[in-house]
Amino acid sequence: MNEENNYEPAIHTLATDKIQSKLVNLMFSVEDTKKQLRTGIYGGVTKEEMEMVLDSEKREKQIYEYILDALDDFADKTR
Repeated sequence: MNEENNYEPAIHTLATDKIQSKLVNLMFSVEDTKKQLRTGIYGGVTKEEMEMVLDSEKREKQIYEYILDALDDFADKTR
């Protein structure tokens, strides 16, 4: 990563839009997995494996939220 402060608003906007899109997809994925767990329809995997999938999706969502916050903090400091 370049250490210089080469902040470009257009790139920042594209990056945050991309992360927000990923977050929306993850929210739907988490809800779909919860529904599968409620209904008991796992599609050939065990309940424990579906719970692992749900935990993984939740963790990934936290990571993308962290990245989005870091990008916004960086943008605030460079403006």
